[in-house]
Amino acid sequence: MSHISKNIVGTEGNELEGKVIIHCITSSISCFLAPQISRKLMRHGARVIPVLSPEAAKFIDPLIFEWATGEKPITIIEGQVEHVKYAGLSEEKADLILIAPITANSISKIACGIMDTAVTLIAGTALGSKIPLIMVPTMHEVMMNNPVIKENILKLREMDVTFISPRVEEEKAKIPEQEEIIEVCIRKLYNKKLQGKKVLVTAGPTRSYIDSIRFISNPSSGKMGYSIALEAWRRGAEVHLVYGSSLIQPPGIINDTTKIETAEEMYNKVTKSIQEKQFDYIILAAAMNDFVAEEIRSEKVSSKERWEIKLQPAEKLADKIKQLAPNSKLVLFKAEYEKSDEELVKIAKKRMQETNADFIVSNDVSEKKYGFESDLNRVAISSIQKLDEDKWFEGSKLEVAKTIFDSI
Repeated sequence: MSHISKNIVGTEGNELEGKVIIHCITSSISCFLAPQISRKLMRHGARVIPVLSPEAAKFIDPLIFEWATGEKPITIIEGQVEHVKYAGLSEEKADLILIAPITANSISKIACGIMDTAVTLIAGTALGSKIPLIMVPTMHEVMMNNPVIKENILKLREMDVTFISPRVEEEKAKIPEQEEIIEVCIRKLYNKKLQGKKVLVTAGPTRSYIDSIRFISNPSSGKMGYSIALEAWRRGAEVHLVYGSSLIQPPGIINDTTKIETAEEMYNKVTKSIQEKQFDYIILAAAMNDFVAEEIRSEKVSSKERWEIKLQPAEKLADKIKQLAPNSKLVLFKAEYEKSDEELVKIAKKRMQETNADFIVSNDVSEKKYGFESDLNRVAISSIQKLDEDKWFEGSKLEVAKTIFDSI
């Protein structure tokens, strides 16, 4: 009978399904957060085996990790020769070694080939067998600035060890956000089909001002565009995300982001980015304004005043992309309201042909279950190369993002 903690496996995704991760813990005070990291990895499908240094086992009872993971923690290397079993060339070897948190002492030991604890022995063995190794340092800030520690981190980076930078607060290098650690682990083990590719994604709503403080917009949340950007990053891509004034923050793991406000700003930023860099994929998931005010009042208009506003069609970003980047794959999104499946796809394909796009993803936002602010979506994915074939998919917006990349 499996341990009750195994019931959480895969509850948040299957990105790590079938993967074995050795989660090593050293004696930083941050180790009390480690069980949550183990369980989050499990929620994405991984089997997690905890390994504690002797000092870490004094900070936190290994039984907590057995409860958290359903696996017996390793605190010393015994007759199973665990370092060879999980970090050597055996059939049971792990897919990834994560040391979170790792102290300055353990960093230095591993960098110098010292293997005197279960953690340093497994890490040293993994370096010899080329198993991916991720380290998450936590310590006082002055220790991070120690030239010897800096040198040892650089030395390990040259051995292809991945470091996740800590949050520096209150003169301490603290463990980073849990989500960042999980996402780096996923990227390391996940689908690598976008490795080395450059992907530009737009997301969220834009605004069209009518006076100094009022504007026209739409209820787009940005969730779909954010999911696409995250999925591209997980698959190894270099992602540039341009997003509008959503109430939801974009994925923190994506560093190359630009926040804009108006449709004009998004148009200018995207076209400039394309002129500066060659993107392999350009995915326009933002809900940009279709109309802008003919005249923007410079002052705040009094609410007692009668006011007629004239709108004119906004310049279409999608119409410009292929002129600037003819070799990029262009993926458009087309939202319609109260259209049959046949009408929706027909309108979308017409737009795809008008813009010379390679793919278009269409959906009906009148269905509240799949609308702008929902976590779910139901879409049709159409290709310019196969106009008579459409792929329908329903699921979470992250699942839709996976299906889009699988399709394109």
